[in-house]
Amino acid sequence: MKEKLKEFFGNIEKVRGFRAPGRVNLIGEHTDYHLGYVLPCAINKYFYFYLKENKTKKIRIYSENFSQSFEFSIDKIEYNNDYPWTNYLQGVLKEIKEKVGDIPGFDGYISSEIPIGAGLSSSAAYEISVSYGLKEYFQLPLNLIDIVKLSQRAENEFVGARCGIMDQFISAFGKKDYALLLDTRSLEYEYIPFDIKSKDLELVIVDTKVKHSIAGEGYSKRREEGEKALEILKNYLPINSLRDLDEEGFILSQKVLPDPLKRRVEHVYKENIRVLNFVDALKENKWEELDKYMVESHNSLRYLYEVTCEELDFLFEKAHEFYAFTSRMTGGGFGGSTINLVPSKMLNLWCQKIKESYKLRFGFPPDILILEVADGVGEIEL
Repeated sequence: MKEKLKEFFGNIEKVRGFRAPGRVNLIGEHTDYHLGYVLPCAINKYFYFYLKENKTKKIRIYSENFSQSFEFSIDKIEYNNDYPWTNYLQGVLKEIKEKVGDIPGFDGYISSEIPIGAGLSSSAAYEISVSYGLKEYFQLPLNLIDIVKLSQRAENEFVGARCGIMDQFISAFGKKDYALLLDTRSLEYEYIPFDIKSKDLELVIVDTKVKHSIAGEGYSKRREEGEKALEILKNYLPINSLRDLDEEGFILSQKVLPDPLKRRVEHVYKENIRVLNFVDALKENKWEELDKYMVESHNSLRYLYEVTCEELDFLFEKAHEFYAFTSRMTGGGFGGSTINLVPSKMLNLWCQKIKESYKLRFGFPPDILILEVADGVGEIEL
């Protein structure tokens, strides 16, 4: 990387580098934009951002993954259809300028080892590495929460993806060997010990390598259905989000909502409870209970929220058939990945069987990533 940086920057004396991790969500799927609970952890796959002030009003950026350069004025930030990868950077810059005023021009080099489209939040890692890097390099008056919020706004409002706050939060606040219980309404969080090595388990992501064309549209539609259900329920209950439903409110929702809205609400209500039960099991060292909650979560996403697909369901079923400790889909769905905890002693055989059975069924093998639970955003030595 040093050689590549020398080639791009010339002199790397004043270059600084930053990296932010991707994430997997253990449980709590499609709850964050309903202000519910989530339990993600950061992973040891990173988005890298290197920069150096250039004493101009220009931003010059190079993407290693796309082998493309782009240049624009800090005073003229515009959505770009021809270079869509630049929009995450531009969105972050727009938010930073609105919060702290003008910043100097810089040359930047970006590179990612997080697979795009695998549901591991490469976009959030991009935003967090850039916003944190700019804060540190230019000593901007921003804290970590500011960075999380402005990165989410950049993705929501500039890029146009209506994600919740979970992905940016865990990329910033991740901690090695800990999961993070996040209340997405209050932004209160708690680190939950998640040392899988001590249980002789491996964290394995199996990427279907598919992203169905419905993915973006399907995600937006689920959000809209949730919002529609909320508007109806507000006629009966004093609530501001689906997260506010108690047992009585949930029972009422099942009576007054039409299908499929009542199924969407059932998923969100019960998934929030599952997250808290999962956390209790971890705290009490009752790991044997985790599979029950993961299986319930997957089936709820399959039948109530309807965001799984044939490939995800196949991997979920095969994971258990080949004796995984637990498995479920993770991320937005309609493609993407499953998260699996696999006994260390059978890891190689399990991966081999998953690859063979998937290829036999779909004609190509899935990608398999064996991951570790990692720290959040930080600076790296050059």
